[in-house]
Amino acid sequence: QRRALRTASEKLRNRSSFSTNVVYNTPGTRVNRYISRLIEARQTESEMADLNFITLKYKQIERENKYHQLQDEYFTSAVVLSLILAALFGLVYLLIIPQSTIVLVLLVFCMCFLVACIMYLHVTRVQCFPGCLTIQIRTILCIFIVILIYSVAQGCVVGCMPWVWNTNSSSSIVIISPGGTNKTMNELPCDTVHYAFLSCVVGTLTLAVFLRVSSLPKMVLLLFVTILYIVILELSGYRKAVGGGSFYMHGYEPIQAILLFSCALALHSRQVDLKLRLDYLWAVQAEEERDDMERVKLDNKRILFNLLPAHVAQHFLMSNPRNMDLYYQSYSQVGVMFASIPNFNDFYIELDGNNMGVECLRLLNEIIADFDELMDKEYYKDIEKIKTIGSTYMAAVGLVPTSGTKAKKSIYSHLSTLADFAIEMFDVLDEINYQSYNDFVLRVGINVGPVVAGVIGARRPQYDIWGNTVNVASRMDSTGVQGKIQVTEEVQRILKRCSYEFVCRGKVSVKGKGEMLTYFLEGKADGTNSQTRSLNLERKMYPFGRANIQTKLGTSCPSVSSVTSFTVKAGLGAGQMSASHTNQTLHYLPSVPAVKEA
Repeated sequence: QRRALRTASEKLRNRSSFSTNVVYNTPGTRVNRYISRLIEARQTESEMADLNFITLKYKQIERENKYHQLQDEYFTSAVVLSLILAALFGLVYLLIIPQSTIVLVLLVFCMCFLVACIMYLHVTRVQCFPGCLTIQIRTILCIFIVILIYSVAQGCVVGCMPWVWNTNSSSSIVIISPGGTNKTMNELPCDTVHYAFLSCVVGTLTLAVFLRVSSLPKMVLLLFVTILYIVILELSGYRKAVGGGSFYMHGYEPIQAILLFSCALALHSRQVDLKLRLDYLWAVQAEEERDDMERVKLDNKRILFNLLPAHVAQHFLMSNPRNMDLYYQSYSQVGVMFASIPNFNDFYIELDGNNMGVECLRLLNEIIADFDELMDKEYYKDIEKIKTIGSTYMAAVGLVPTSGTKAKKSIYSHLSTLADFAIEMFDVLDEINYQSYNDFVLRVGINVGPVVAGVIGARRPQYDIWGNTVNVASRMDSTGVQGKIQVTEEVQRILKRCSYEFVCRGKVSVKGKGEMLTYFLEGKADGTNSQTRSLNLERKMYPFGRANIQTKLGTSCPSVSSVTSFTVKAGLGAGQMSASHTNQTLHYLPSVPAVKEA
C-alpha cells in the first residue's frame, strides 16, 4: 500500500498540472472515492436541511416564492394526458358499464372543460400574458381536473353498486350445489363491477401527470378521494352482497386496491416534488456561485485595470497564463510630468493630536484622490498615472501603442492635454487649500521624449517607464519653482503652436545634464483676453504673500528676432520684453547667476 501511494505521488509530482488520471485500483484512490461520496452525502444532507421535512417547502420564504414563480412548461402536456385518460374512461363506460344520464353528462362536461383548458393554455403561451398561469391557478386547475375525472369514474362505480340490483333485476340465476340442492338468486344487473372498481382506482392516476404541483395538496386530495371511495363502497353494502362476512377478504379487495394505489401515488408525488425542489436548489446554488465568480472576476479585472493601463491589462488577460513573458514597449514621443508638493514635508508631523501622522496622510490621500478623479474626465483619458512617490505625482501621456506616423501627428495634442491637466491640478489644490485652511503649493516639471514602458514583478506587479526623458522630467520638478510649471525647450517648441504662454527662465544646472535651457508655462491664451496661470496663482495660491518663495532664475535666454517692443519699468528693477509671434507669447525674466541643483 505504501509503495502504491508513493508511486501515485511520484506521478502527480511529475505532471506540470494537477490531474485526476490516477490508477483507480490503488488503495489511495479508493479512499479518495469514498471521501468524495461522503462529501456528496453530507452536501445532500445540508441541502435537505433547507427543506421542511413534512411539507417539503423551503424554510426561506423568499426562495419559496421564487420557486413558485417558475413556469411549468409541462402543464399543457399534463392537461392533454388528462383528456386522453378521460376519453379512455368514456370508452370503457360506453362499452362495458351500464349507462346513466348523470354519468354521461359528467363525461361530456369533463371532455369539454379539458378542451377549453387546452385552448386557454395555448392562448396564454402564444400571447405570453404575464401572471396568467401562476402556481395558484395551476393548483386549482389540477384539483378541479382530478375531481372531475374521478367523479366520472366514481359514477361508474355507483351505477354498479348493490342498491340498484333489486330495482333493475329482471331475471334470476339457479345455482346447483354438489349435494343436489338448488338455490335461486337474482341476476346481478352489472356483471362487470370489477371494471368499474379498476376505473375508479385508475381515475386517481391523473395526479401523477401534474409534476410541478406541490405534493401537499396532492396528498390531501388523495386522502379525500380514498375516504370518499371507501365510504361509498361501505354504504352500498358491497361486501355483504358478495356473500362475505366481516372477515371475508374478497370483499376488501377494492379497498385494498385503492389504499395501495393511493400510497404509491402519494410516495411518487413526494419523491417528484423533492427531486424538483432539490434540482432548483442546486440550480440556485450554481447560479449564486456563478454570480460570485463573475463578481470576483469583475473585481479582479477592476483591480488589474487600476494597477495597469487598459491596453497592458488586456494584454495579460488575453495571453496564455503559462507564457507570461516580460512585457515591455518602446515609445518615441511620450510626455512625462512630475508634480510635487514641496511644503508637505513641513506639514507632516507625528503627534498624538493627529494620530501619529495619520490625519496628515489622510489629507494627502484626499489630494491624490482628487488628482485621480480629475484624470477620469473624458478629455484626459489619454493620460496614464504611473505612480506616486511620497507627495510627488507622476503621470505620462502617449503610452498607447500606435504607429510612428500617428505618434508624430498626435504628440501636439498629447502634450496639450498634459499641460491642461497640470494647469487644472493647481485649481484642484486651490480648492483643497480653501477647504482645509492650508497653503500647499504645487511644483510641476514636464519633459517629452522616448521612453521604455514595462511591467516589473510577479507579485504586486508595477507598470513603470524608464529612460533619460523620465530623469529629465524629474529634474524639471526638483529644480523648479513652487507654483510654477517648468518645461524643457523641446516641450516649449511643441506647445508654442498651441497658443500657450511661456516665460524663459534661462539655463539651469541639471545633475547629469549640465546646463539646460528651461521655460515656465504660464498658461494658455484665450483669444484677445488671455489670462495666464501665473496671474491666477498670484491671486489664489498665495493669499499670505510670496515673500517666503525664492525663485531660482537662470541666464542666457535666447534672443528674439521679431521684437516689437521693449519696456523698462523704473522702480521694479526688471526688464520686460514682449515678443509677438503667431501663436506664442514669450516673457523673459532678468538675468541672474545660474543656480545649480541642490
